[in-house]
Amino acid sequence: MDRENNLIEQIRAGDKKEIEHIYNQHREEFLAYADRFSIQTDEAVDIYQDSIIVLYENIMSQKLTSLTSSLKTYLFAIGKYKMLNSMKVKQPTEDITAYEYLLHEETDHEFLSKEENIEKMQTAYRKLGAKCREVLRLYYYENQSLQEIMQKLDYASKDVVKSQKSRCVKQIREILMNTRWTEKNS
Repeated sequence: MDRENNLIEQIRAGDKKEIEHIYNQHREEFLAYADRFSIQTDEAVDIYQDSIIVLYENIMSQKLTSLTSSLKTYLFAIGKYKMLNSMKVKQPTEDITAYEYLLHEETDHEFLSKEENIEKMQTAYRKLGAKCREVLRLYYYENQSLQEIMQKLDYASKDVVKSQKSRCVKQIREILMNTRWTEKNS
């Protein structure tokens, strides 16, 4: 981890060779990873380049100052989020796997990035009440704004929708955390 945290500092200090090294080091593996999502090679290259840009911007803006996972994991999580969004736009379906990124920033991204946890996310989502499922589906899956959700579901204000969404995300996090705790103690 220290080596990768040093890389972050070098990039922030203006060392362009390090970001190029990261780009070249993980490119082929990322493209193979994207193939599992049925992403065309040209699009996967674009997504990878966008992910590198996001990584670079996060470093330069100090949004990313140190890592709790590997740099590769962080980069692939960015890419996976972008691939899921791309798939959602192209093939809107009711498949809950598109919700996998739902908690990307709110929970441990390593937990959600593991393939075996997709089923846990689906189960957690199904345990939510109908209102929560609908708010989360509209917001994360259909990319509707808080204003649009407010009108569609007849909420009093955008702030009420925002609070509802926040409570629903908290509920799903608790379900996921309880699942992890139960598994550890089994």
